[in-house]
Amino acid sequence: MLPYTTYLIDLDGVIYRGNELLPGAKEFVTWLDANQKKYLFLTNNSFATAAQVLAKLQRLGIAADNAHLLTAGQAAVQNIARRFPNGSVYVVGEQPLMNLAASFGLKVADMDTQEADAVLVGLDRDFDYAILTRAMSAIRSGALFITINRDPVLPVADGFIPGCGALTAAIEVASGVTPEVVGKPEPMLLNEAMHMLGSQPGETVMVGDGLTVDILAGQNAGTHTLLLLSGSTSREDLEKSSIKPDHVYENLADLVKQMNQESNNK
Repeated sequence: MLPYTTYLIDLDGVIYRGNELLPGAKEFVTWLDANQKKYLFLTNNSFATAAQVLAKLQRLGIAADNAHLLTAGQAAVQNIARRFPNGSVYVVGEQPLMNLAASFGLKVADMDTQEADAVLVGLDRDFDYAILTRAMSAIRSGALFITINRDPVLPVADGFIPGCGALTAAIEVASGVTPEVVGKPEPMLLNEAMHMLGSQPGETVMVGDGLTVDILAGQNAGTHTLLLLSGSTSREDLEKSSIKPDHVYENLADLVKQMNQESNNK
């Protein structure tokens, strides 16, 4: 494990489960800092802001800051900004996503426009026929179509609400254009993370709990992969799956124990 310079780390099922810090999480972050590793926490979440994610980590005792977090929304916006510097983006999303786009120097297209350099789709609980029509028109006029994720539903306290993927699907059908997807298992989120850190896939490992999300994302991006059995994947799931990670550990406590043993044996 020690030769990797860069660690891309999923959150739910790896660092925490719900509001519970998982075993070894704090020790793992301490090890990363002590060994001068480059790392980013990654999340597909299109709803929670970076500030909310960081507040949760800090509440659980993980001293994280903006330099160590990349949300799929941030990755989408910085990708658009790099491709269209000072460009115009029509945001299907809520105010925090619009503010994020503006913070990267992008012009957020107003509700009356039918032209933009890009259409960015996130979670929008005010989504309606007018928004669908404007997004469709902009894409048909040549705008890049990019979505934060394709999650069909979003779990909430009393069940589910339509997710970013449901809105994306409507716009896709109307426009006849397939979007670029930022979130895992597509590689863009990981590629943006490596771009930020100045890292190459061969020196990077994706740490996650989901075979079809995290591990597949790592494989799609060409990184090494490490599966933890502390979240959505069981050992039985792993045995049945055709997706095979490079490393498997029970949890971060198990991983830290081995890394410390390797250090002591040097």
